[in-house]
Amino acid sequence: MTHPTLSVVVPTYNESAVIEACLDALLAQSDDIHEIVVVDNNSHDDTVAKVKSRAAAHADATGRDPVVVLHESRQGLPYARDTGLNAATGDILARIDADARVEPGWASATREFFARHGETYAAGSGTCTAYDLPFQGKFRSAQDALCRTVHEKLAAGDDVDAPRLFGSNMALTREAWHRIRPHTSTRTDIFEDVDLTICATDAGIRCAVIPDARALISGRRFKSGPVSYLRYSWCDQRTFAMHGRTAERRRAIVTLLTATIPFYLAMWLPFRLWNPQTSRFEVLQLFRSKNE
Repeated sequence: MTHPTLSVVVPTYNESAVIEACLDALLAQSDDIHEIVVVDNNSHDDTVAKVKSRAAAHADATGRDPVVVLHESRQGLPYARDTGLNAATGDILARIDADARVEPGWASATREFFARHGETYAAGSGTCTAYDLPFQGKFRSAQDALCRTVHEKLAAGDDVDAPRLFGSNMALTREAWHRIRPHTSTRTDIFEDVDLTICATDAGIRCAVIPDARALISGRRFKSGPVSYLRYSWCDQRTFAMHGRTAERRRAIVTLLTATIPFYLAMWLPFRLWNPQTSRFEVLQLFRSKNE
C-alpha cells in the first residue's frame, strides 16, 4: 500500500466536555489526515456546535476543512461506528473515542505502518495511557518497551499479531472493513471492538500492534460505581458467548474475577482521589461527579 490516505471516525454522544481536545489533537496532524468523520449519535448538548466551531476555525487558519459531521439516529455506539466507517473514503479507517487525544506523530505512524505492512496486517491498535489517572508513568514505560520490541520484530520479519483490537485507538483498511461489516453485530450489550476482532480473525484478517500510534484516553470508566463497572466488564464474556467461543468466554470470566475486578477495587479510591488538573490526590474529588 503506497502513500495510503487516512480517515478518522469519531462517534460522539454528549461529549461536549472532551470533544474539543479530541479534535484539536487530530487537526494538529491534518497534513496526514484525509478526513475526520464525526458521527453524532443524538447528542442533546452542544457537542455538534463545538465540532463545527473547531472545524470552521481550522478552515479559516489553513484554508482546509477536513471535518465531516454526520448524524446517526439509531442509538448505540455500533450504529454510529458503522455509519462513520461506511462513509469514510480513506484507504485506512481509524476509529478513536471522543475522549481520546492522539499524540503527535499518531497519524503518520498509522499511515507508515500500513504502507509498509498493510499486505500482512489489515488491522491494528496503537497504545494508550490515561490522561486523567495517576501512576501512568509505569504503563508508559511498559508501552515504550513494547513499541521497541515490535519495531525489532518487524525489522526481523517476525510476527507482531495483537490478541484484540482496542476501540479507543484502532485502524483497519477500508477493504478489510467492507469484508467484515456484514458479520459485525449492532448489539449494545457487548464489546463492539471484541466483536470486530473476532469477525476480522474469522475472515482471515490479521491484527497487529501499531508502534508509535499513541493516544491518551480517559480513565473515567474506572471511577464509576461498582455496579456500573461490573455491568460494563460483563460485556466481555457476553461477546464471546454470542460468537459461540466457549473457551474464550470461560477465560474472560476467570480474568474478570481474578484480575479485572480486584484491580478495580484496589485502584478505585486512588483513582477517585486523583485530580488531573493539579496532579494531586485530593479528598474533595470524592464528592465530585466522575465526569467533571
